[in-house]
Amino acid sequence: MKTCTSCQSPFEVSPEEVAFLEKVSPVYGGRKFAIPEPEKCPDCRLAERTVQRNEQFLYNNGGKISLYHSDSPFKIVSHEEWWSENWDAASFARDVDFSRSFFEQIQELNLQIPRVNLIQVSNENCPYTTGTAYSKNCYLINCSENCEDCFYGKLIQSSKDVMDSAFIYDSEFLYECFYVKKCYNCRYVYYSQNSYDCGFCDNMNRSSNCFLCTGLTGKEYHFMNQPVSKEEYAVKVAAAMADLAGTKAKFDEMRAARVYKYANIVSSENSTGDFLTNCKNCKDSYDLNDSEDCKYVTVGVQVKDLMDCSNMYIKPELAYQVMGTIGIYNVIFSTYIFNSQNVAYSQFCYNSKDLFGCVGLRNKQYCILNKQYSKEEYEALVPRVIEMMGADFGRFFPAAHSAFAYNETVANEYLPLTREAALARGYRWREKDAREYLPAGGDVLACEDCGKNYKLIPQEVLRLKDLPKPAKCPDCRLATRMRLRNPHKIYTRSCSKCSGVINSTFSPDRAEKVYCEKCYLAEVY
Repeated sequence: MKTCTSCQSPFEVSPEEVAFLEKVSPVYGGRKFAIPEPEKCPDCRLAERTVQRNEQFLYNNGGKISLYHSDSPFKIVSHEEWWSENWDAASFARDVDFSRSFFEQIQELNLQIPRVNLIQVSNENCPYTTGTAYSKNCYLINCSENCEDCFYGKLIQSSKDVMDSAFIYDSEFLYECFYVKKCYNCRYVYYSQNSYDCGFCDNMNRSSNCFLCTGLTGKEYHFMNQPVSKEEYAVKVAAAMADLAGTKAKFDEMRAARVYKYANIVSSENSTGDFLTNCKNCKDSYDLNDSEDCKYVTVGVQVKDLMDCSNMYIKPELAYQVMGTIGIYNVIFSTYIFNSQNVAYSQFCYNSKDLFGCVGLRNKQYCILNKQYSKEEYEALVPRVIEMMGADFGRFFPAAHSAFAYNETVANEYLPLTREAALARGYRWREKDAREYLPAGGDVLACEDCGKNYKLIPQEVLRLKDLPKPAKCPDCRLATRMRLRNPHKIYTRSCSKCSGVINSTFSPDRAEKVYCEKCYLAEVY
């Protein structure tokens, strides 16, 4: 066992992890440079990566809607400016200074090279979104693609008319839903698929016109899990909607009493974690689809041979300590690398190869600190840089170099810290802006949880015509929604029915009935 240098908790580096580090260790000039075993536990490594990622909080920065607060030292430009041919990040190239920290030299480069205000691709009328692509008429959604008329959401895929929802796939006309697939016209529906015209339902499949139900498959016109006539159903639903507070309380009771599967793992082999679909040999990983041979990976699509990575999309392969990529191969200790290979300690680079310590490059090869070298020069110089880095080689970028404070990032979503704890571990913390916490008045509302001001947009008012106005700001509504899923932690416990040993995201001291795969399928299907 080792002791984490950040949180002081014990952790283990398994033989499989050691073998992976050997596999991913880079070769320069014919020499292999062994990546040392990590000094921090998996949770602290996750925090170290994801403190580089703000998905939710937007600011006015010099007249631009931006991920970066107006006090950010980084140069912020629009999407059009960043992608124009009027500038080239190679113009900021510099020689390596062997008398100084290499991390400091990368950060100096970072502070000079412009950053795009939002992460967007081919959207239409979606100015207040980030991490979005191919979407239209959306507002305050993130990590979403191929969406239309969606508002206040996270990870919405190929969906339309979705509001205040998260982890939504191929669905339409949803409100306050979480982790649903192929659903239509549903409100307050969680962990369900292939269902329509349902309300206050959980764990449903191929069902319709169900209200206050859990764990049903192939049912129609059910109220509180009991069959009713179409006419009786309409009367009961109307009465329940008239007492929304009582209905929510009853729904919470029903959810607490239902049977839970040990984890949300579907069609997967030899895998542990949560929200895994069509995966093989993925351990302690979360939100992966169609992936294999991974460990400590959070959010990925078609990924292979990764360890300690986050937000990896479209067939990335062979990566370690990387966050935010599309289509990469053989990348280590980097963030936001796209369609590139053989990259180390770099950020915001596209369509490039053989980079070390670079920022903002496009279509380049054999560069160090953005300076172009011949192949022979590159292969000779990188070993000198690694030797100069000393113990820093094998460490991720310092937390103090992140563009964001800890409580602005997904790190605080995955691993919440108090202000004091975050500061003690070297992270920054953004204090509340008093201008956003004024008394409610007119069309300005104040959140009942945190007091932050917010307004209702016209589309929201239209969708809420038969529902009360939300009493919480969008941030607190998202936080409430995200508490519907378990923390990213695996426990060994017993199946509540057969007492068999299971690896579950439900801790052993929780009261829910948690079943193994066999017992769960027998109960629900």
